[in-house]
Amino acid sequence: MAGIGFELQRVLKQGGMTGVFKVALAGIVIVAGPWLISILGIFALSRFAGFALEEGGALFTAAIVYSYAFSLFLFGGLHYIYTRYTSDLIYIKDDSRAFAALLLAMIIIGILSAIIAVIAVYFINTDQVEKLLMYKIFAAVLFVSINLIWLIMIFITLLKKYMTIFLVYILGMVFSFGAVFILGKEYKLGGAMAGFSIGQISILVMLLLLIRRYIKPGNIFREIKPLASYFRKYKFLLGAGVFYSAGIWIDKIVLWFYTGSSVEGTYLVLFEHYDMTVYFANLTLIPGLVYFMVFSETNFYVRLRRFLMKISTRTFTEIQEGKYRLLISMQSSIREQSLFQGVLTVGLMILAGSINTNLLGGLSSLLTLRLVLSGVFFHLLFLTLLTFLFYLEQYKEAFITQVCFFSINFGGTLYFAGLSIPVYGAGYLAAGVFTSILSVLFLSRGIKTMDRRIFGLLSRD
Repeated sequence: MAGIGFELQRVLKQGGMTGVFKVALAGIVIVAGPWLISILGIFALSRFAGFALEEGGALFTAAIVYSYAFSLFLFGGLHYIYTRYTSDLIYIKDDSRAFAALLLAMIIIGILSAIIAVIAVYFINTDQVEKLLMYKIFAAVLFVSINLIWLIMIFITLLKKYMTIFLVYILGMVFSFGAVFILGKEYKLGGAMAGFSIGQISILVMLLLLIRRYIKPGNIFREIKPLASYFRKYKFLLGAGVFYSAGIWIDKIVLWFYTGSSVEGTYLVLFEHYDMTVYFANLTLIPGLVYFMVFSETNFYVRLRRFLMKISTRTFTEIQEGKYRLLISMQSSIREQSLFQGVLTVGLMILAGSINTNLLGGLSSLLTLRLVLSGVFFHLLFLTLLTFLFYLEQYKEAFITQVCFFSINFGGTLYFAGLSIPVYGAGYLAAGVFTSILSVLFLSRGIKTMDRRIFGLLSRD
């Protein structure tokens, strides 16, 4: 991602509001394209095409929410390995092999997600949906397409066609809305599900065509063995991806089944009191992630690269000075990013307090919103620290932090939800605070001992 950050910094240095606008749009698409477009799509549909959801708006929302939740919950670890493998290919400028690896990963995850989706929708039985089979088919299609879009978004930034990518998402959303509007009139909920899924497929196809226009794929079968070797070589990276992806959803899933309500006629459950609060609060992650990509990560990368170049050519004193500068740079980046995100978080917490609590569902919802906003602040912090751990290849330490995040979020959510007066969001906040502290300790120790670990590896070679 540092390479993307450098490109966006160049655009930003051009000056003017146009540069800022381009960087903001590109950053938003890269860090939250699929998720944000879907949220806007759901909002637009509920407001302007509610007739299509008359048979069961909750069932429509559940299909989308479950698709995003379990696309990451089940395949987050695979995404991490694929990202590492593709990054190595891009580093050696072998874009054709990287495209082939994308197609291979899409085939694997496409087959796995299709099997899971078919099993999941098979057990949905309800009399309230007239075109139930149509709904089931396209709910499964939606899950598969979302999984594939996540993979493409990891790769597509290689093209650096950020405005084009943004336009693809806009066109896909417009097409999705139009399809829902037309098919929803005729087929109600089944048509709405079909229209929304077709919109996601259109995004998928347009992004693939965009890649193919600039890059010719290599031999897909050539990538099977080397990609498989990464699962053995980076088992802790795989584990970190699994527990991170599971950890960011486990509080929602726990509350769905612990205190949520079932969607009529199905086994699906939702807890809208918490879900809507989380979706709103997570929007505050977007500016923080853009800031991280453009500034924090690029600054850390530059300092790290300078230090590594000194390892074999400079004196011991100069190496220690470079290590100290890297540590100071990391601390400065984290402090500035935390200030940026903190101002946004505190501002929204104050604003939330000025809103009529009846609009939020009472004081309980106001407390939940503030807890989740605080949790999002620490979520961004530990995600930043996790990325820095990956740069130092401290995969074991990253794995430990994510196991802790998952465990604390899971246990804390259960505990606070079981109180006589339930407190929602406290488990998520506690997990973020603890994991951030643990990550800082691991990262500080990793930087301080980095030269010794590198020399140790060189001596063994």
